[in-house]
Parts: sequence; structure tokens; C-alpha cells
Amino acid sequence: MNDTSILNISGLLARATAQGPGQEDDTALTITAPVLEVDPAKARVRVAVRGGDVWLPAIAARYSVSSLARVQLDPTSARPVLVLGAVFPRKPAELGAVTATGSGTVTVTVAGVSATIPAPLGTYSVGQSAWVMLDDWGAPVIALGPSTTTAPGGGGGAAPGGGGTVSATATITPQWSGTYRTGYGWDSWNTTRYGGRSDIYQGSGFNSGLLIGLATYGDQLVNLGAVSIDEITMAAKKTDTNGLSAALAVQGSAHASKPGGAPSGSGETAATGTIAPGAWGGLAFTANMRNAFRTGAAKGLIAVGGAYGGFGGTGTPGSFVLQVRYTKNV
Repeated sequence: MNDTSILNISGLLARATAQGPGQEDDTALTITAPVLEVDPAKARVRVAVRGGDVWLPAIAARYSVSSLARVQLDPTSARPVLVLGAVFPRKPAELGAVTATGSGTVTVTVAGVSATIPAPLGTYSVGQSAWVMLDDWGAPVIALGPSTTTAPGGGGGAAPGGGGTVSATATITPQWSGTYRTGYGWDSWNTTRYGGRSDIYQGSGFNSGLLIGLATYGDQLVNLGAVSIDEITMAAKKTDTNGLSAALAVQGSAHASKPGGAPSGSGETAATGTIAPGAWGGLAFTANMRNAFRTGAAKGLIAVGGAYGGFGGTGTPGSFVLQVRYTKNV
């Protein structure tokens, strides 16, 4: 006998309805998300996901704020459930500023965190820098030895007489961004959708013709006066929610500002992994790309990936923002 009660029919409908994530969601089991805060004591990390933020339990890793982390999704609901690790983890040893010394110990500040740790080797003094080993959460655990290179944010470490070099960091934001549509010119594609006119597109799709996005940084990197640029990383958000995923690829460009015609680039490229609509991806510049920005040969980035996609520019906070670690003379 068939049960035609409302309760039974409701149950049958529920079982027949798809329970997984929709087409607009990332159907993979992981996404990338910017790190907002780290709480090692409770083994959790706060990340930005889909326009909001959430604290999640996290696997120990050397996370840093404003970098990217990999987040596991629930396979049924597509809700974020666990932070799996950092996309670009911090180095296992970093420079710290010495703020106090003791018998066999030293107090150092590394990336804003102060700790008193064992110092079995070397002689330290206040105002000096030290190489410090970090634990799996990025906390200082032991001093490896003194250094003549000033720690980022530190006040000492220069060689006597004012010589030597210092390590420093900088955050460089794009000054302008947009997309050139072949055959139509600038500002001719999706200027009122997604992230707006400032979005950076690549590839060809939906009868667009070839799209070339550009982000310009002017002389900001040249003005750092770097002897060397040791690392540049960047995060980008895929702002178009057309259901398509794409890997962003970028190449250095000599354009310091918006050109009149199509933008051009040269040299090596760097690419993210595949990014789902609304998700974030990260990449790291090659050594030659970093040097081109140091010398001023490159002052912008063009999007050269073959897969069609739009990514946030100046209208999307955090997207196409360069995190730079460099060395300069004292």
C-alpha cells in the first residue's frame, strides 16, 4: 500500500532533491581563502570566505595574515570546515629583533610576536637581530645565532659605521587596473558586472574576443631602493561568477599607467592553480620577474592566461596586491 501522507511525500522530495553544492560553487573539496587572524592556542584560523569571515579549526602551519590558506569544504553542503595549511607558508627560520637577554635565553620579537627562547649559541645584545627557528605554528622556539641584518620592523643589526643591509617588507597596491578588449578598446567588457570596470580579464569567452587585463603599480617598487627583491607573492579573486573556473597567469609589463592601445608584456610568467568563481588563488613571481620590477623594466602586470576569466583589480580589496620581501642598504 502506497503511503501518500504529506510527511512521506516530503521525505521523497527531499531525497530526490540534489543536496550538494550548486553549479556556482566550487565542486572541488578545497578552496583558497585569505588569512585574517591566527589563534595557535585554540588551533584555529579566521579566513575570508564568500564575502564573509569565519573561524575554523586548523592544521598547524606557519600562517601569516593577508596570505592565503587552503580550506576544506564539506562535500554535501559546500560549507568550509577545516583549514588545511598555508599556500605560501612562512620560512622555518626568520629574523627577529632582540629586546632582552638572559642567562642562556634571549627575548625576541618576530612578526610582531614576542617570546623568550633558549639561545645556546652566540652572544646577543639588545637592539641586535637574531635568526630564530619557528615551530609549526610560526612561533619562535630557539635562537640559532646573531645576525648583522636588521629584522623587518627591528631597530638594530647594522654593521658598525652604518654599513650593511637590512631586510624589509612592503605591501604594494595597484594604482590602476582594467581590461582591453581586442577590436573594441578599453572598458568594453562587463564594466557594470562582478567587480566592475577595474576587473582584470584574460582569454576569450562568450564572444568577447581576446581580453587582456592590466594592473599598474607605477614606480612603487623601484622607489623601494632594493638591492634585491627576494620574494613577491600575490593573491587574486576570481570575481566573475559564470560557473567557469580558470587559472590566472600574469606577465610583467612596462606600462606604469593605462596605455592608449593594447597592453603588452614580456619575460617570464607566473600562474595560480585553477580558481573557482568567487574564490581566491595565489602565485609567486619568478626571480627574473622580481628583478624586472626592482630595476623598473616592469611596472605593471598583464593577464595572459589562456582560460577565460575575470579577476578583481583595484575595486576588489586584497586582489592583485603585491607582498614584497626585499633587501636594501642601510
